[in-house]
Amino acid sequence: MRQTTVRVNGRDYRVACQAGDEDKIAELAEYLQAKADSLNLPPNASVPEAQVLLLVGLLAADDLSDRLNEMEAMHAELEQLRAEVSRLHAEAGSRAAHVELRAAQGLEKAAARVEQLVARFEPA
Repeated sequence: MRQTTVRVNGRDYRVACQAGDEDKIAELAEYLQAKADSLNLPPNASVPEAQVLLLVGLLAADDLSDRLNEMEAMHAELEQLRAEVSRLHAEAGSRAAHVELRAAQGLEKAAARVEQLVARFEPA
């Protein structure tokens, strides 16, 4: 286990992490600091630290909730698209079968016509 120090809302915090996770922890702390900055608290505001961190956590949770909702909507859209692809695939298969049938019928008619022409011009 490693430890790294991050600063959020003007205070340093020691955080235990796996080796190699230090940069990720620093990025997350920067994200939390940006949320703290977005509160626009005056520099000498007497807001308890726990309340500031709670508000920061709520803002982060709200972002996460929005992303989860977006993912759910994208998943639903993906399922709709998959269903549409399946429907179109089945429709294309049906159309292909119809085209094949019509082509076969056309070839049979052409073959019959060729046989008629051959019989007509064939010496008796």
